Amino acid sequence: MTPSAPLLLVSLFLALLLSPASSQTPPEDLISRNADFGARLYRAVAARTDENVLLCPFTLSAALTLMLTAADGSTLEQLKGGLTLTGLDPQTLPDLFETLRNVVLTPGAVSTLQQGAAVFHDQSVRVSQSYLNLVQTKFGGTVRGVAYTTASEAVHTINRWALEQTGDQVQSFVSELDPQTQLLLAAFLCVSASFSPPFNTSSTQDERFYVDSYHVVMVPMMFRADKYFLAYDASVKAGMISSSSVSSRLDAERV
Repeated sequence: MTPSAPLLLVSLFLALLLSPASSQTPPEDLISRNADFGARLYRAVAARTDENVLLCPFTLSAALTLMLTAADGSTLEQLKGGLTLTGLDPQTLPDLFETLRNVVLTPGAVSTLQQGAAVFHDQSVRVSQSYLNLVQTKFGGTVRGVAYTTASEAVHTINRWALEQTGDQVQSFVSELDPQTQLLLAAFLCVSASFSPPFNTSSTQDERFYVDSYHVVMVPMMFRADKYFLAYDASVKAGMISSSSVSSRLDAERV
């Protein structure tokens, strides 16, 4: 597997759209860069923990780009480098991410896919109307002022946003906040899809699930014998299989 090979759910889903590098359009270039970012992010996380972690590079990169569009100087350069966006004009990124987001959220791409982000700033921070419009129109996001000095109210406001955005699927987005917080960047992704062909429920049985190195729980696991596309990255000891859903291809990684 090459360093730019997509390892994560959304990275892999987006990478299906890639064309040869020699003929990449700007949106395809952004897709390729997002796949590179996802691979580097996965390796960084895998090197630091053996716990189960769910990552969505597209959701994270889109959210951080919200910050990038309002940054300048060294902060701007650090964000561009971290997101593998060096060399791109920051002024073009909102339109590119809007195009990419429309592709990902196309009706029928997966059974259910919800993605979004929000910037929660302290009420003392002034935000321009142009930035509010950009976040909403290009990223489908939200910018909202909260009173961090009243931490409990800020927690309630942010959790209520998460509940509304995810259809009550996320019950507790944050549990506590520092009263000195000036800005919080929040992002979410909810995916629901059916496998095709479906798994036989009679083959489901309880098996060990390793929460971490010290905790094991028994959970229902699906089984099916078939031929699947398999990739393996020896550098991080990770394997990945591909399985079809009703209306798209889903990919899963296993460490």
